[in-house]
Amino acid sequence: MNIILTGLRGSGKSKIGKLLSEKLNFKFIDIDKEIEKNENMSIKEIYEKHGWEYFRKKEKEAVKNLIGEDETIISLGGGTIVDPKNKKILKELGTIIYLERSPEDCYKYLKKAKTERPPLTKTADQLSELQKIYEERKAIYKTCSTYTIKRSDDLHKDVNKIIASFKDSCVS
Repeated sequence: MNIILTGLRGSGKSKIGKLLSEKLNFKFIDIDKEIEKNENMSIKEIYEKHGWEYFRKKEKEAVKNLIGEDETIISLGGGTIVDPKNKKILKELGTIIYLERSPEDCYKYLKKAKTERPPLTKTADQLSELQKIYEERKAIYKTCSTYTIKRSDDLHKDVNKIIASFKDSCVS
């Protein structure tokens, strides 16, 4: 069984994923990091050189490569679950958990992290972009997920909520 984390950019998928993998002694895979490693470029460089269509193609390949994984925490990119083929594979792979965090909180986190991420839309500023993407994707995140975890400011508390949800899904 795998735990798959989805949510908006800046919702904490990677940080929570790493903590979960340590607590559960599961392998950890960050889809974005896998793509960067395979392409030998950052996502920003991939986007600038090849565009989003190319990146999404690489993302599909990365999702297909997950088939057969077990006892793995998988951190998705914010848009990975939007693709119907990805969604189908991921639902078969494990328990999908939506890390729900407001666009405003994601924006605050991203500003602190100072990670350079390419724009997802033609919207002028990052907060407006996150709000737009959130409105477009929130229904997809919720309907694809087995559980929704409302993010708090306490990573460890959120990790414990996820572990409790995961254990519930394993008991039938």
